[in-house]
Amino acid sequence: MPVKRESTLLLGLYGLLVVGLPLAGLGYALLGSLGLAGPLAAGFTGRYWRALGSDSGLPYAALYSVWCAVASVSISVALALLLVLRAQPTLRRPAFSSLLYVPLLMPALVVGFYLFQLLSRAGWLSRISFQLGLTSNLAAFPELVQDGAGVGIILAHVLLSFPFLTLLFQAIYQETRLDEYRQLTLTLGASVGQFRRRVAVPLLLRRAAPTLLLSFIATLGAYDIPLLLGRPYPQMLSVYITTRLQRFDLADLPAAYLAGFLVAGGLLGLIALLLRLTRQVRLL
Repeated sequence: MPVKRESTLLLGLYGLLVVGLPLAGLGYALLGSLGLAGPLAAGFTGRYWRALGSDSGLPYAALYSVWCAVASVSISVALALLLVLRAQPTLRRPAFSSLLYVPLLMPALVVGFYLFQLLSRAGWLSRISFQLGLTSNLAAFPELVQDGAGVGIILAHVLLSFPFLTLLFQAIYQETRLDEYRQLTLTLGASVGQFRRRVAVPLLLRRAAPTLLLSFIATLGAYDIPLLLGRPYPQMLSVYITTRLQRFDLADLPAAYLAGFLVAGGLLGLIALLLRLTRQVRLL
């Protein structure tokens, strides 16, 4: 009985931490956006919700964040699938597989700082290209960080997620014995390309779907890398909201609360989709 009581208490505290407190913060943000909470609370008002229709900042930040997240996850998935399906002998070498773990040990801020030093117009590659005569001056080097397209942000997230997804796909490849399926399909007359397109890729993506969605959500809500490698405009959602929460003008707080509520609600919806997808995959 004491063990059961301790387990119940532990689960209750865990539930409070991961569910109760986030929901409380979400409720406070909603009340703040309605003028019912926060330092400027003066009674119910819907003006901040009405003003949302004329403010293009939040929708643009959302579209920019979705673009960066989709591009990062898509490139990472493509590279990981390419390695797993075409370089099995290399992946089975201990030295190479150990090398994939190195980026996983690096914090996001460190990766962002490394790429800034490497790819900025005052960085190492720019200086090397100038010394080699490939560029006439530092300004002639292409804009790879703090650029409008988010190239630096996408590269940083690919560097972090591609090794993890490669290890994940490799584990699924071995667990499902895809090598045996490959031999069987070749025996039945199918080509290697048909095996990859019709058997291996669908199976790997279906098994990894919950993790891929989680990676998308993590990239969508990232803060350190967009703060270091992004521009003041456009901004990703996390930077957009944090910037408005930290302004000296308190009049911006309700709008920031509203943006935080909408983004958090959207992410919670994606997490609910993730849980549902996870249950469906387990039933397959």
